[in-house]
Amino acid sequence: MGSKYPPSLQVCLPRWALMLEATFIFIFFFYTSYDTSSKNQKTLRETYRAFQDVTVMAALGMGFLASSLRRYSWSSVAFSLFLLVLGVQWALLLDGFLENFSNGKVVIRLLSIQLATMSAMSVLISLGAIQGKANLLQLAVMVPLEVTAFSTMRMVNRRFLSIDDHANMMHIYVFSAYFGLTVAYCLSRRLPSGTQEKDRTATSPSLFAMLGTLFLWTFWPSFNCALLNDPNERKNAIFNTYYALAVSTVTATSVSAWAHPKGKINMTHIHNAVLAGGVAVGASCHLISSPWLAMVLGFVAGLISSAGAECLPVCFNQVLGLHDTCGVYYTFSLPGLLGGITYIVLLTLQISWTKNSMTGYQVLYSEALRMALVFSLVSGFLTGLLLNLKIWKGPHVTKYFDDQAFWKFPHLAVGF
Repeated sequence: MGSKYPPSLQVCLPRWALMLEATFIFIFFFYTSYDTSSKNQKTLRETYRAFQDVTVMAALGMGFLASSLRRYSWSSVAFSLFLLVLGVQWALLLDGFLENFSNGKVVIRLLSIQLATMSAMSVLISLGAIQGKANLLQLAVMVPLEVTAFSTMRMVNRRFLSIDDHANMMHIYVFSAYFGLTVAYCLSRRLPSGTQEKDRTATSPSLFAMLGTLFLWTFWPSFNCALLNDPNERKNAIFNTYYALAVSTVTATSVSAWAHPKGKINMTHIHNAVLAGGVAVGASCHLISSPWLAMVLGFVAGLISSAGAECLPVCFNQVLGLHDTCGVYYTFSLPGLLGGITYIVLLTLQISWTKNSMTGYQVLYSEALRMALVFSLVSGFLTGLLLNLKIWKGPHVTKYFDDQAFWKFPHLAVGF
């Protein structure tokens, strides 16, 4: 028989979620309007295709990616969608008020929804670090906090460091990973005894997680080029992201088989490490003019991510007391840092070779990368402390990695 449903969820979750949605509707009613300007149909179709790809990547890719836990697959997929739609609404309003508020209205464009979806993906990346260790109420509280922190960081970078939209958005990997890890550290430094049996993958859920990996792999080029306006830069971004992903896939598969005594491939490595190339090449994908460099980045990212998947969980659990459920650190953080450093190096070389007057831009990007780390750690720590309050948990201890704490299963005699 499952545990009694926590009263804090039964009462507070509907109230908080409905109050949040009612607030969104109120703000949308008084302060937003649709863009009525006539646009070129070709441009509109291109924007819609990019928006479609990003949405599939967020809803299906990120949702299924974290569904490999044997007793937490329902929650992984459904909670991701719930958090995504909350995050998109809040990100759309926040970006509008911070950047595009004029004449008392926020004008909603298709590009605005695409940008909000990309911003909301920060929550889904962070979710991987605390998957199965936080209830839906805690996650619903985390959404506006993280989206606010990420949007504020982007605004600061844009206004004070003159970082363009593409480079600004590519900080999402580093920011989200460290935000999620910091929240995970605050929520539960060590897992309670008896949870190890549930914190395992199973064949069917693992297959669904691989489906999420395939969605992300397929649509990652669209994500990396979504905010680039120059056609040549978009073309370079698509090509380079594909080559980096291809090489990281080969590398992750090979290293996984190499690391096993009997040459068997670890599906966990495939879920995560094959995506490392897309993360590593994200910031600099438009600057790379030859495929070999993107392939080198994919190779190094695949090595780092595979090695991290093999070694870091033990180090995190035993030394730091930090449990990273879905391997956010070696999937997004390490490749994201590699990508940020690569961007700075390439920008420095480009300025040196062309004798461009933008001599301080690489310094500004270094500051922006440092800003992403500071914002993520500080906001993640404060969010973790807030979510750790008993008001979100109720008198009952949360059931870790268990769908039975949140879902009613019709085929069972006993309701949960």
